[in-house]
Order: sequence, then C-alpha cells, then structure tokens
Amino acid sequence: MSYDSSFDAGAAEAAMYMVANKALTHSPSSGGLCYTANAASLAGSSNLHLSWTSGSTTQNIASSDAIVGYLIDDNVSSLGHRRWVLYPFLATTTYGRVDGQPSGTSNKYMSSVLKVIGGAASSVSMSNDFVAYPYGNYPASEFSTSWFLSFSVVASKTNANANGSGQVSFAGATITVARPDNTTLTISEQSADYAGYGLANNLQWKVSGLTTGVTYTVTISNVVVNGSTRSFSYNFTLQ
Repeated sequence: MSYDSSFDAGAAEAAMYMVANKALTHSPSSGGLCYTANAASLAGSSNLHLSWTSGSTTQNIASSDAIVGYLIDDNVSSLGHRRWVLYPFLATTTYGRVDGQPSGTSNKYMSSVLKVIGGAASSVSMSNDFVAYPYGNYPASEFSTSWFLSFSVVASKTNANANGSGQVSFAGATITVARPDNTTLTISEQSADYAGYGLANNLQWKVSGLTTGVTYTVTISNVVVNGSTRSFSYNFTLQ
C-alpha cells in the first residue's frame, strides 16, 4: 500500500465539513457548512470518524484511535469500516484530520477521514488465502471481546472482483474456537454476507469467554471456494 497525497486537500475538507456540522455523513449537503465538491467526493469514498469533548482540546486524541475504531467497528453490524481497512487489494490511501470548536457550541470536535475506495490493486501477494480478525498475536486494546470476530476468503489474488458470492459460500460453514486444552467456546450470532465492503464475502460471529494471554485456535469448516469445499484454521492471542 502507498500513500496518495493528491487527495490530501479533499480529505482535510471532508474532515472540516464533519467538524463544522458536528455530524458524520458520507453524502455532504451543498447547504452544509464548509461544503466543497472535494469534501463530498472524499466523504463518499472514505471511512469517517468523529469524536468530541466538553473539556480539553481534542488534539491529545491520537489519530490512531480512529483507525482502531474502524477495526473494532463497535455497533456497526456490517463491519464495513473494518473490512475496508483489512482489504488486501487496497493499494493507496489518504488521511485527513481536523480539530476545532464549531460555532454555537463549547464542545471541541475531532474528525478524521481515511480514503479506502478507489485505486484497488490488480493483484495481491500474500501467503494466506484469507483475512481474519483478530489474527496472530493481537493487541487486546484493539479488539472488543463483546463484538464480532470476522473472516473472509481471498478466492482470487489476481482479480479483486472474483471474491464474491460466485466464488465463496458460507451457507454450510461451521465455526469452532478452542482453547489449548481443546475445550471449545460458545459461538453466537453467526452470519454471513457478500456485500462489497472490501472483499465481497464475510463471515462473522461472537465468542463467549475470550481472555487475554490465551492462544485460541479457530477452525472454519465447510466453506465452498471456487467450487471446492475447504476448511481453514488459524490462531490468535489477545495480548
């Protein structure tokens, strides 16, 4: 992935729009404060973040907090922000941030804009043929044990558009999450979709009883990939 500075102005203008209007939208209105065509374009192709405080300046809020928020995607049932951040074909990105106190309020606001749509790579080079969250040794602070884990298959590494419902099916998929002693944890709210948030296949579920410092093994069976039934297995440890 590389950084595309040509969209810097648009990303900053989109963040300014969110701060000025004290709300997030992927479709800025021409009647809104600080509207520009650039702001509208970047808002429609980016992950958006907005936070505020009634006390001190927002400038002590790390920009990385917004990225972590996209990954956890708390209360976003589609996990769309997470899926764009973890999209293997994401070739370029742009980031913009604005801190300020909009007129008519004593609160301070911070908005950030991360461009995720447009300029996909024609192919990817990766050892795995899946994307999982969480995966490997993963920071516990960047995961919520009460929210969804997720998994997507990379059915094609040479065609971003060949990773949807025509290539992957989770219709009969089963999931187990096991401790090192092979005891399994309870899975709930398992679902799948093929919406085009990054890879157009997504399996998500919740797990009861996850703790830090334990290496869990996830096994996902009965996944149909390009006409063949496959199983996938990987580990993660929340640290």
